[in-house]
Amino acid sequence: MYILATAVCLLGFASAQKVTKLTSCLTKEKNLRMDCKYELTAATPVPICTYTQENNVVGSTDPAKSQDPTFKNRGAVAIMEGITTCRLNLTGFSDDKPKNFTCTIKQKETVSKTSTVEKKLLLQCSAWSEHGSMLMLTVTSLFLLLEAKWL
Repeated sequence: MYILATAVCLLGFASAQKVTKLTSCLTKEKNLRMDCKYELTAATPVPICTYTQENNVVGSTDPAKSQDPTFKNRGAVAIMEGITTCRLNLTGFSDDKPKNFTCTIKQKETVSKTSTVEKKLLLQCSAWSEHGSMLMLTVTSLFLLLEAKWL
């Protein structure tokens, strides 16, 4: 009994908070949209999300973080309701050279992920860019199930 209780406690501590995916695309208006998907260790407290570019704050859900003047009134960050995704919308995104953007999630721990973004290489944002991998997984699973039935 004690072994089981100990194992459950250790497994609870083993599930670490992490950023699982950082994707970017261009909106119809040619603005940058980045989605930072993350896993949390617990439901509370509500995580804080901050996007930076070369250590300058592009936007944050933390009101105490000052947005860099370069991004004033251009960068908006929000935690998407019902999913563990933090979204950055950046207007006036230039295409002069690749830029490094970092998404930082702070809850009980602080974790981050960095991605290099080059405007000319970005795809147009679409439902496919958000849900394409899930659709592909579903189609592949159905194909494998049908194939297994005939074997």
